[in-house]
Amino acid sequence: MQGQPLSSASPERRYPGAAGSRRSVSLPLFAAFLLAGGLAACNTTGNLGVEQPAVPTIAAPPTTVPVAELVGNWGFASYHEEKDRGRTEAEAKSACGNPYKITQGPNGGVMMYLADQNKPAEVFVKQTPDGRSFIGPRGAPGMAQDRVVTFYQNGMLITVWLDKSAQQRYGTMVFVRCS
Repeated sequence: MQGQPLSSASPERRYPGAAGSRRSVSLPLFAAFLLAGGLAACNTTGNLGVEQPAVPTIAAPPTTVPVAELVGNWGFASYHEEKDRGRTEAEAKSACGNPYKITQGPNGGVMMYLADQNKPAEVFVKQTPDGRSFIGPRGAPGMAQDRVVTFYQNGMLITVWLDKSAQQRYGTMVFVRCS
């Protein structure tokens, strides 16, 4: 057999213990691939029973935001560094000449823009048991599309997107009610 191409070798030489049959080797091989694929699928669908947070946690004080108080015209500006907050609040007040309009939604929410959307969508104020408020589409509070309310008082609303990518693009958003 020496010098012969591998493909011309008998099945016994190519697959020791095959007893002349490729089927006896291919069945265990197929079962191994099937098992490996099944184990990989378990990890992608259930994360092996370990609960992972869907979005990063942002510290926010307990805040109540009545949805009816959001309807109206707001000056809007945003910042990325806390040192810019005071200046940004003043910019938001001066933006009332071209206000961010929040209208009543058809299902009890309000119409606001979600990250990277060019049309307003209905969003809702959602609260967690610890009193934090989130503004976002229907669903549990703290979804990736939500904003967390970090401040709401005296006609000023400050929010931060939970989605890290949106947070990096848009920064901390300051809304000041227009008079």
